[in-house]
Amino acid sequence: MEITVVGSGTAVPRLERRQSCVVVEAGGETLVFDLGSGAVRGMLRAGLDPFSVDRIFFTHFHPDHTVDVVPLMFAIKYGAETQRARPLALYGPDPFEEFFGKISGVWGEWMLGYYPTEVLGLAHTSPSPVELPGARIFWAPAAHRPESIAYRVEGEGGAFVYTGDTEYAASVVELARGAHTLLIECSFPDDSPVAGHLTPSGAARIASEAGVGRVVLTHVYPPADALDLEAEIGRGFSGEVLVAEDGLKLHV
Repeated sequence: MEITVVGSGTAVPRLERRQSCVVVEAGGETLVFDLGSGAVRGMLRAGLDPFSVDRIFFTHFHPDHTVDVVPLMFAIKYGAETQRARPLALYGPDPFEEFFGKISGVWGEWMLGYYPTEVLGLAHTSPSPVELPGARIFWAPAAHRPESIAYRVEGEGGAFVYTGDTEYAASVVELARGAHTLLIECSFPDDSPVAGHLTPSGAARIASEAGVGRVVLTHVYPPADALDLEAEIGRGFSGEVLVAEDGLKLHV
């Protein structure tokens, strides 16, 4: 399983950090988790082909996690050398079908292609995993927006978990249990927390309780970026800690 952090930033515009986007190559497919502003160009910068995307998964509906779905689909329809034939599947937490329908109502004439497009809402309760030939994808509620979910990708080499935006939640701990790599938001310093987001101590708590092997911090706002985040997380978590940068590549 190959993971690329395409965007490690937030709603605050920064040259060095695009908005949220993670690409996972697993199960013979290219999977995208969130599509914040700059994600499409960020894929190119990271050596990834935007036209190769098979499935897109959203954690919630905020613009810094969804807005580049329009330029990506516009590019697939008009910017590819050959017309796409294989399906594109889009997933998001309920009521995702309603949310995507509103986007399509504005941009559909230019955005929707001639290939099969599947739009699937994911229920919070009793989810059945998305099955790929060599991987399975699970999800669980996160504590940010009412619809927010986090994702777990399980492959032969282990499990990768992406929290999206969240504060501490027992459901996220359970989803991350025993994962090889946890890509977790770390938005603000401990002395200035913001509801719905994690600080270093909260991220460390989730990682420690879940028993993950490696923590990678993302969705970093400027005040948190000024900290020694590896040291901050190290106060409550004894495993490997990395601070994500755009283009960071990881292997599970």
